[in-house]
Amino acid sequence: MSKNTHLEHLEDELINNGYDGGINAIRFLESLRDMLGTAASGTRITTKWDGAPAIICGTDPETGLFFVGTKSVFNKEPKAAFSDGDVDYYYPGPLNSIMKTCLEHLKKLPISGILQGDLLYTKTPTLAKMGGETGYKFRPNTITYFAQQNSPLGDKVAASKMGIVFHTTYSGESLPECTASFGADVSSLQGVKDIAVLSSDFETTGKGVSLTSMEKAAVNKNISSAKTSMTKGRQFLDLLGGKKPFEFTPLFKMYFNQVVRSGKVPSTAALMLRGFVTFISGRFDMEIKKKKTEKARKQWEEKKLSTIKYLNTNKTTIHSAMNAFTALMTAKNVIIGRIQKVNSIGTFIEDESGYRVTSPEGFVAIKNGFAIKLVDRLEFSKANFTVAKNWSK
Repeated sequence: MSKNTHLEHLEDELINNGYDGGINAIRFLESLRDMLGTAASGTRITTKWDGAPAIICGTDPETGLFFVGTKSVFNKEPKAAFSDGDVDYYYPGPLNSIMKTCLEHLKKLPISGILQGDLLYTKTPTLAKMGGETGYKFRPNTITYFAQQNSPLGDKVAASKMGIVFHTTYSGESLPECTASFGADVSSLQGVKDIAVLSSDFETTGKGVSLTSMEKAAVNKNISSAKTSMTKGRQFLDLLGGKKPFEFTPLFKMYFNQVVRSGKVPSTAALMLRGFVTFISGRFDMEIKKKKTEKARKQWEEKKLSTIKYLNTNKTTIHSAMNAFTALMTAKNVIIGRIQKVNSIGTFIEDESGYRVTSPEGFVAIKNGFAIKLVDRLEFSKANFTVAKNWSK
């Protein structure tokens, strides 16, 4: 596995890799369905904390010295900070004080190797009241977290000067050559008073974790629907996987992010396709306006017409592909709904009317070294697009 730079949504496997990606998404769903409430191995779930920025720290494999940095430590010329002077050089601006705090405190931990984590706070959170309870409030990015006073987590936060959740381990002969392994054992990193090191592991056994019979039936129904729709839509799905700006894969992902911002998924595949055609037409029009010659404009007009013609003359197979996409997303959301009910920390979204209870950012499912994110896109992703970020202040 290469650097842990980006995780994809489960249903986007269908868009990224066509029919084969859809099969991979279904295998993930079946594994998650079967493991909840059991100690079954093969698939792990970790909680996706909404921390920022991403922090890389540990021992430089070439020098043996402790360093901190962002994901840019893996550049060809690594931006790894071993001292405050290095922080000033590599990380001026809003990140400067954050990185200096990380360097000061994280070197106190007995870290073996290199870890990646999400920063939660760099000052002890203050006491606040939320939902009728008193506790410690901190907002690293979009979600506001709340740890109740006098709880084990609250005591840990109250005693700390910074908080971080580690989720990825790296190994290699040098920083640019490092490869990632999802998951991080933080059991040996506890007990350093200044630092609250939280675990991202989700316990798949225990009270309330198992799917109910109705939830399992809903997951099975949507998996079956996805399989049928993928078979019917395979002609279109086999075209997916391209990465150029005007190929279907990046265009559909841009379109669906626009849908997420609006807060409502079209209720039918026909409406989704109609919206997709309108979106593509607009993207082509913007590109055509950029062209400076009549010849170039004509070429792009022809590309636009042929693309829209294909979409309009292959509606049946495209409708099936889109039905598969929504079925995968629906099955995923049923599973997310169950694991969200097991939550040890309060999570809130701040909007114009104050704070409202929300769910965690999401979860990460790991199977055979491959990881995908499980996020309710209409809840967290919309907020992530629209709520002002806090960590760079």
